[in-house]
Amino acid sequence: MKVSQHIDAGSLTGSYTGWSGQIQLYFGEDRVEFKADETQLRSLAEKLNDKIAEIDRERAEAANPLVEEEVVSE
Repeated sequence: MKVSQHIDAGSLTGSYTGWSGQIQLYFGEDRVEFKADETQLRSLAEKLNDKIAEIDRERAEAANPLVEEEVVSE
């Protein structure tokens, strides 16, 4: 039987990664804990890095017109 649960925990306030693949995510007083093997950790890291790169691209695109505006007005 497969059991799943959705938890709306709020904002992440801290995290911990143990040597045995144990991951702890803190949401104020609440904690979510799970284990992940090396393959899963690498996959998670790749997805997080992709998301960060996407955010950086969006910010650079949003800032580009502002930079061009300043150069033209000088």
